[in-house]
Amino acid sequence: MTSQPPTTMDYEYPLSERVRTYLRIEHLLLLMKPSDLVGTDNYAGYFSALFSILDLCERSDIRSDLVKDLERRKQQLKFWASHPDVDSPALEATRAQLQTSLSALQQATRIGAALKQERLLSSIRQRFAMAGGTCNFDLPQLHYWLLQDPDQRQRDMARWWSELAQLAAALSLELHMLREHVPFTEIVAPQGLLQENTEPLALLRLQVPATIAAYPVVSGHKQRFSVRFMSTEPEQGRASFEQDVTFYLARCPICQ
Repeated sequence: MTSQPPTTMDYEYPLSERVRTYLRIEHLLLLMKPSDLVGTDNYAGYFSALFSILDLCERSDIRSDLVKDLERRKQQLKFWASHPDVDSPALEATRAQLQTSLSALQQATRIGAALKQERLLSSIRQRFAMAGGTCNFDLPQLHYWLLQDPDQRQRDMARWWSELAQLAAALSLELHMLREHVPFTEIVAPQGLLQENTEPLALLRLQVPATIAAYPVVSGHKQRFSVRFMSTEPEQGRASFEQDVTFYLARCPICQ
């Protein structure tokens, strides 16, 4: 049975550096989830994702950023609790998740610190930044690890994942609340171009009908953005899609 094509194609664009980092880490975490690696031989992709996460965590204090954002979400929930139409059980469940993630992050050391002490990881990390640096003659210690029993490799990966589990849970919760904060609204980009000045935003989410032979290119910052649709099949040298495009847009505000 063939799968049905999507009715929409979904895109996201961060309007702050913090959310940009969050989305990159989310993407990388998905590449190294243990449940998705059972039976796979894509260990180069796994280690590349792991080392990229460590690089991102070293450049900024992700733990502190997430703590601040989740604290703001707690205050947001207090405000929503007074709304007469609030789903109280769902709100309490979310509040409990928030508190669990906050407590875990507040007690944790710097994310990824323990992984930097892992002998195998520290010995192969630099080679992954080199073009072709993962050959057997460059990394005999990795070649040895790859020839170990699959169960041993799975145990190692599960241990490494456990060092990132708190980050994954907190990040998933923050991004879920960011994405679900506002609904999608239908909007038209005249001749394929939309420009807006707006309240401070953290993230744009777009749903574009799959029947449109164009993709959006987004640029901007938290109070101004533009969406330009580009044709997948340029005509007469024109890459821009110069027809009206009706699509769905969610403007996700900065949590304050």
